Amino acid sequence: MATPMHRLIARRQAEANKQHVRCQKCLEFGHWTYECTGKRKYLHRPSRTAELKKALKEKENRLLLQQRSFFPPHVYQHWRNHCRKKDQEKKV
Repeated sequence: MATPMHRLIARRQAEANKQHVRCQKCLEFGHWTYECTGKRKYLHRPSRTAELKKALKEKENRLLLQQRSFFPPHVYQHWRNHCRKKDQEKKV
C-alpha cells in the first residue's frame, strides 16, 4: 500500500526524469508527447534509398583509394576516365 509520502517521492522522481525526455511532437525536452501544447515540427530525413546510395558510394570511394595505391597514376587515371564514360552513356 502506497502512503502519501511514497506517492510524493514517486512524483518527484518522475518530474526529475522528464528533464531527459524529448517530446516526439515538438522535439523539445522536458515533457511527454501527450502533454505537448506545441505544434508538430517537420524533421527532414533522407530516404532509405538515399542512405544506401551514400553508403555504396563511400564504399566505392574506399575501394578506389585502395586500388589507387596499387596502380601507377597513369593506369588509375585511364580506368577512372573509362568509368566516367560508362556513367555518361547510362545517363543518355
